[in-house]
Amino acid sequence: MTKTPKLVRVTIIIGFIFFVCLNGHAQDTLVLRNGKRIGILRLAMANDHLKVKNSLTKEFEAYPFDSVFGYTKGSKERAYFLKKNPGMDYSGYFFLKRIAVGRLTLFENTGNDQSLYLEKDGRFEKVFGVTESKAKKAKRLQVFQSFVSDDEESTAYLNAPELKYKWDEIITVVEHYNERNFVERLPQSSDVLGRVYLYRTQFQKTKQGIKIKLYGKDHDLYIEDFIMLNLPVEYASQLHLRDSEVRSTHEMSGELNEQFFEVLLDPGTNTFRFDKKKGTELQYEFFKIRDQVNKKINN
Repeated sequence: MTKTPKLVRVTIIIGFIFFVCLNGHAQDTLVLRNGKRIGILRLAMANDHLKVKNSLTKEFEAYPFDSVFGYTKGSKERAYFLKKNPGMDYSGYFFLKRIAVGRLTLFENTGNDQSLYLEKDGRFEKVFGVTESKAKKAKRLQVFQSFVSDDEESTAYLNAPELKYKWDEIITVVEHYNERNFVERLPQSSDVLGRVYLYRTQFQKTKQGIKIKLYGKDHDLYIEDFIMLNLPVEYASQLHLRDSEVRSTHEMSGELNEQFFEVLLDPGTNTFRFDKKKGTELQYEFFKIRDQVNKKINN
């Protein structure tokens, strides 16, 4: 019988421990509009409320639809927002994944009805359905055009004869519209917040410290360092990054689950960018830096 080398055995054990640790924290969480987060084991929709099984008490609890913001699925690192279905005559609700945030907020339904929904200033409409007829998609396009009628570039793009009204085209229009039409909102005490961790490794194009300004306050970020920001979930905030040579601005929102980004210098555009991280990358990058920083603080 062939023996497993010691190094391989150690690697397997470490990998197993890491797997257990990750899954130990991979819990589904219900997020209420008052900001409260509740660990849950089950979730079901009734006629006028959401029914969940509390992971701590093991008891079933009911929450009115209008009190629920959404929930996170820990095992898949995904978040879903509870929205009222605009196509229902009664108070029908469903969960949607959010894919863009700004003046226009875009949601997708990834179930049997693959579709896109758009929200702006309290208005919420379906703007695309994958399986819909050509005539129905033409009507959805008119709805989408009404959302961006205050932006000349978006309007011109959507009115072009060569336009192919497809999923990716809609996402592109929404992202560019939001870049041109950002409106700053000051945080309120009632906002639901999401944690955003920004960090830098030793493998950087620049070793200078970076200052990140959020709502007028500077946050310093150095090599092998991290910061945590609490950002409103419902709308985008603007982050201004700078060192002695480079300046760039980015829009970002909080999410129902935690977010992790490595801050990098993009030599091609000479701007900073955020590289989103999850899974094993966090173990070997962020958590290592976090532990080093905390050790220095405690010493």
